[in-house]
Amino acid sequence: METLQAFFSAALDAPFDLNVRYSIFYLICTVLIAFGIWKYRGSPGSFVAWLLPKEVYRHRSNLLDIKLFFASRLFSVLGVFGAVFFPTTVAYGLLAHFGGSDFAPPETTWVRIAVVTLIVVVVSDFCKYWAHRAHHEWKALWPFHAVHHSADVLTPLTVQRVHPLEPMINSLLMTLFVGIAQGLALYFLVGDPSILTIGGANAAYFLFNTLGANFRHSHIWISYGRVMEHILISPAQHQIHHSVAVKHHDKNYGSIFAIWDWMFGTLYIPESYEDLTFGVSDEKGQRRAQPYETLGAALFKPFVESAQNVMGMLKKGRDASHAAEKDMRMTPGFSLWLDALRAGAALTVLLGHMAHVRFTGGDYYFLRDWNVASDAVAVFFVLSGVVIAYAAQRDGTLGRYAFNRITRVMSVLIPALMLTLIFDAMGTATDMTAYQAPYYQELSLGEFLWRGLTVTNLWTGTSDWVRLGTNGPIWSLSYEVAFYLIFGAVMFLNGALRLAVLLTLVLLVGPPALALLPAWWIGVWVWRHASVLTDGHGQGRAWFLAVGSIVALVMMKVSSIPADLEGFTARMLAPYDHHAVLVYSNEVLWNTVIALCLALHLVGIRHLARTWPERQEKAFAKSIRWIAGGSFSLYLMHYPTLHLLDSTLPETLPGYNLWLLMLTLSICFAFAALFERPIKQYRTALMNVWEKLAPHMPLLRRPV
Repeated sequence: METLQAFFSAALDAPFDLNVRYSIFYLICTVLIAFGIWKYRGSPGSFVAWLLPKEVYRHRSNLLDIKLFFASRLFSVLGVFGAVFFPTTVAYGLLAHFGGSDFAPPETTWVRIAVVTLIVVVVSDFCKYWAHRAHHEWKALWPFHAVHHSADVLTPLTVQRVHPLEPMINSLLMTLFVGIAQGLALYFLVGDPSILTIGGANAAYFLFNTLGANFRHSHIWISYGRVMEHILISPAQHQIHHSVAVKHHDKNYGSIFAIWDWMFGTLYIPESYEDLTFGVSDEKGQRRAQPYETLGAALFKPFVESAQNVMGMLKKGRDASHAAEKDMRMTPGFSLWLDALRAGAALTVLLGHMAHVRFTGGDYYFLRDWNVASDAVAVFFVLSGVVIAYAAQRDGTLGRYAFNRITRVMSVLIPALMLTLIFDAMGTATDMTAYQAPYYQELSLGEFLWRGLTVTNLWTGTSDWVRLGTNGPIWSLSYEVAFYLIFGAVMFLNGALRLAVLLTLVLLVGPPALALLPAWWIGVWVWRHASVLTDGHGQGRAWFLAVGSIVALVMMKVSSIPADLEGFTARMLAPYDHHAVLVYSNEVLWNTVIALCLALHLVGIRHLARTWPERQEKAFAKSIRWIAGGSFSLYLMHYPTLHLLDSTLPETLPGYNLWLLMLTLSICFAFAALFERPIKQYRTALMNVWEKLAPHMPLLRRPV
């Protein structure tokens, strides 16, 4: 009974809510403006017949609009498909992160509140543009938005002809973007998240709705003229968006502002009045029969269509990836971008570890608070997956794949282990206080060499994990070698042999490494299958993926999401200690989020890089290549080097932190010059022997 009362209350309150476009006040304003237009144009017949034509308002399509309106009210009361919109929570989380406990909020003035109001409107409209565009261009989302576009006639109530799932998706996107905009506004402009309101509605939206927003879903053509329609979306432009004509497809996504369509190439400005037919159509502009004739069809059919589209996309992606596999190549632009990320990740790990109190006295401990080193390792895993997938395609056979992986790893690992032993011996002899647990573990020489040379120090399937002296970073190499083996088995083995090898590896590797295998494999997906997200689409989607993914990642990073995800992991593994079970994979969920965001970023960059001109690389690009070319050495050797320098450098040395950084970089890059950069020469020296052995190896075959 209470639910029924709440439903009728919500339905009856809606016409008086100034936050919705079909409020009685806005409808009255619409009628008054329409009367002025009718008089100005001198339209024949009565005003009522012109404003409310029977063929529109008695149409079956309008009846479904009404049904969906009441259905949305009911779902709202029941809490089903409730909109998830909480930007203020994100805003205060961002403020707490940057402001701290001693934050003094700036003075609140009407001018500043007006500026914040405008910022919120602009950011919201930007979000609506991309959410709207995503619903059109992503086949998984289109069936839900098609409910709105299936309207055969447009009336002000058509704005409510939406599938209940669509507002949820829009709200999630707006929560992130509007939340961060409000958070920055709180920090720099005002002391509270207030905005200018009129009757409880955002003042800007109040003006927008008062001045005729309802004409957008109507039969009345109103154009703002060519100049203004580059700035604001007119009712005519939105009606064109609903048109079935091919030239109107995927145009005018904007809600208030046309600048987004103008910027991203989706703007359509009519030269004069155009006779439009509304509804959904095929690629040739042929209008389809009404796909959602009943309320039930409008609510449930989109789920079926979405699932069918997803399955079709997956099949198309598999077919396309197999067909294009021979033609895939690493473009210079994409290669340089990968190297830039690799170099940046290696330097970030170094700086994150230097920020330990024992090295720099806490001067840069904010880097530890931000946990940048751990995040950078997750980036390494994705990049590794991309590069290994590319390398396996290039290698072509199991033998060549194994040869290249072994020489790549061992050419750096063997001298790194030897130098770690030497550095640790020198450092412990000089100052043992610099070599305390858990950052240093003393092992017998036999165990050190066995677990190090087999790179199984973090394989927990049959034994406990160990730290190789001070060389903690080798943990991730232990993971990567496991991933190389698993990937090689999947790519180059078949049948029972593949299954037996994979089961053996799973048992040996153990939970910590396996937990991060999905993050690494996401990188493989980027190389082998990601083109399905961008091929056949314009640059706009690629830019959205490249930029939007990083923006979303940063916003999640500055919120409490990383800690919340680790807390969830801890609860799922209780009563066991998740640190003991997962070791360095304790942030597995957040690492996977990083991997997903980085993957989407790389998908966009890879598509964009196809159009980048190939030119001779200049000093900056060469510098990136040079740093990336020594990143493996920098990653493996920086920790033993930091410990050695910490035990030998006098703390009173002027510019101690700078000396520590520069000497560490110098030693690591000198190491790279000796062992990492000459990899081609090492391989060439071994190639003659390898070529003689290769014909006798039974497992050489093309990848499946």
